[in-house]
Amino acid sequence: MKYILINFIQSLALIILTPLFIGILKKFKAVLRGYKGFNIFQVYYDYHKLFKKGRVRSSYSSFITDLGPIVSLAAAITAAFMIPVIFSSGQKTFGSMFLIIFIIAIIKFFNTLIGLDCASTFGGMGSSRELFIAMLVEPIMFITIMFLYFENKSLNILHISFMNSAVSFYSIGHILAALSFFLLILTENARLPIDNPETHLELTMIHEAMILDLSGTDLAFVELASQIKLIVFSTILINLFMPFGIATTLGLTAFLKAIGFYIIKLLVILFIISIIETSMAKSRLFRVPELLSAAFSIAIAAISLNYFLG
Repeated sequence: MKYILINFIQSLALIILTPLFIGILKKFKAVLRGYKGFNIFQVYYDYHKLFKKGRVRSSYSSFITDLGPIVSLAAAITAAFMIPVIFSSGQKTFGSMFLIIFIIAIIKFFNTLIGLDCASTFGGMGSSRELFIAMLVEPIMFITIMFLYFENKSLNILHISFMNSAVSFYSIGHILAALSFFLLILTENARLPIDNPETHLELTMIHEAMILDLSGTDLAFVELASQIKLIVFSTILINLFMPFGIATTLGLTAFLKAIGFYIIKLLVILFIISIIETSMAKSRLFRVPELLSAAFSIAIAAISLNYFLG
C-alpha cells in the first residue's frame, strides 16, 4: 500500500509540475536566441486564461470534438501514473511498456480524429501527416522496447529502472538505444526537425494543424495532454536508459538524492531539445523518413551489439 501511495504522489507531482518544465524549456530557447523571454510560470497563466474562455465549435463538428480533448488528457494522465519518477520499488503490479505506449497512442488517435472532425482543410492535412509519421515511428518503438527486453528480460518499466539503478557502466548498445529513443521523443512530440510547435504556417504545421479549430478548455486539455506526453516520454528515457540516482529504498536521503538527479537529468534533456530547436530548421515532410530510418538503424545496431557483445 505504501508503494502505491508513493507512486501516486510522484506521478501527481509530475503532472502538476509539467507546465513549469515546459516554461523552463521555453526559457532555455529564449536565452539561446538572445532575449529575455517569458517567466517560467507563464504556462500556468496561459491555462488560467484558456479555462476562462468559451469554446467555439465548427458547425461540422460531432461528438468527437466534445469527447476528444477530455480523452486525450485522461490518457496522458493515466500514462503519467504508470511510470516511476523518482522512486521504483521493482514490483511488477503495473508499468508494462506496451500498455503505456498503447495508452499514449490514444492521444495521437483522438488528435487526428479532432483534426478531421472540424472539416477543415488544414485539420485534414495535419491528421494525414501525423498518421504518416506514426506509421514510420511504430517499428522503431517496437525495436527499442525489444532491446530493453533482451537486455533486462522484462517489459516492466518499474522492474527495468530498479534493475538498472545500480549499473555504473552502460554498453555501447545501451547508449545507441537511448539515442534512438531520444529521436522518438522528438518525433512523437512534434518537435524540430519533425515539426515546429511554435508555428502556424499552413505548409509546415502538423500538430498545430489538427488543433487549429479548438479554443478555450478544449485547447487547454489538448495542449496539457501534449505537454504531459513530452514529460512522460522524457521521464521514460531517464528511468529506462539512465536510472542512476533513482530511489529504490524508502528514506529521506534517498528521496532527496533522487529528486536532485531527476531534475538535473530532465533539465539536460530539455536543454538539448532547446538547442536542437534553436539551431535547426524544420525538415521537409519527405525528409522525415530519412531521419526515422537513421533511428531505426541505430536501434537495430543496438540490438546487434547487445547480442554479439552481451
